[in-house]
Amino acid sequence: MPNRAPDFDVREFWIENDLSRDRPFRTDKPRAPIEISIDDHWLLEEMAVPSTVQYFSDAEYRAETNRRCNDRLEESLGRRFFSESVDPPAILRIEEVMGSERHVVEGGTPWLEAGYQSIDELESGIKQIGQWSDGDLKNKIFSSGGKISSVCPNEDGSKPTRRAGSRGPATQATSIVGTMNCLYWVMDYPEIMGSFFELLGDIIIRYHQIVSDEAGVGYNGYYWLDDNCALYSPDLYQEFCYPALKRVTEFFAPALGDYRYQHSDSEMRHLLPILSRVGFHGVNFGPTLPASLIREHMPNAVIHGEVAPNTLRDRGFEAVEAEVMRDFNAVGKDGGLVVTTCGSVSAGTSIESIRGFMWAVQEHCRYGN
Repeated sequence: MPNRAPDFDVREFWIENDLSRDRPFRTDKPRAPIEISIDDHWLLEEMAVPSTVQYFSDAEYRAETNRRCNDRLEESLGRRFFSESVDPPAILRIEEVMGSERHVVEGGTPWLEAGYQSIDELESGIKQIGQWSDGDLKNKIFSSGGKISSVCPNEDGSKPTRRAGSRGPATQATSIVGTMNCLYWVMDYPEIMGSFFELLGDIIIRYHQIVSDEAGVGYNGYYWLDDNCALYSPDLYQEFCYPALKRVTEFFAPALGDYRYQHSDSEMRHLLPILSRVGFHGVNFGPTLPASLIREHMPNAVIHGEVAPNTLRDRGFEAVEAEVMRDFNAVGKDGGLVVTTCGSVSAGTSIESIRGFMWAVQEHCRYGN
């Protein structure tokens, strides 16, 4: 077969995909669904955006750039992936509330700079933030002038429900105090860092409560994005990160059916025995973790993956096809697989490669035939 996918009807593809979604561990669906995670890193390169600072600071410019990118994507892939609304200024993120500073420079996407340079500064910050009232915390969250659009109640007057989520405690910690500081300080100052992670769990819960009240929604699930969990040994993760993760997850997803999800596109297999105790309904882990290994540790979690983003970007259609078939044959036959990349689609990935990815799922991940 040539190293290029055959032609197919992308609009029919998405109709079939919608019929296959939201049916975990069921085979009464056409095939395994696909998720395509295309983010701003990919867009900036695909559209050759001349000013990344303008893109992230000018809402109208961003919406127009997204519209033009969506036109290109819809023609080739059959869907529009990016928001075209002119969004109001954003509220502060949890990390910013805790002391990080957001920076944007030309040629890059926003990142968070650590807010503490010494353990004494962090200890002082813990004491100060720990004394905040809910009013103090709310004022901090909205101090940038950011706004949240309220949601209309349901017809019966009840609050609509949403899934809350954030970056994971391991990753938030590295943004708030700095990666190397965090790894040194959990060893050198375990009591202070224990207080920090306990406070982080408190702030995550209170943050979402304030946001939900402002938006008029309730929460019935939680998702984590925790790439940097790989930096922690099992013992350190168990001592510092896991208590916050468990507490927040159980607060917002207390019922058996409430959704629990984690993304960590890193080499974090050493944490699978610990994470298996959380009761995740879905996971998206690093491309070096075999799908069968994840299933061994988490038999009740839908596996989102496990195609390597670099394979999709660099290795051609036949390699992508092989990874799709590998994962479906390993864990997809029972309906517990959503085919996707381990993390976002990498910048520089061609639209033709993404189209080939879609075809491979349509061709090789079917049920009932």
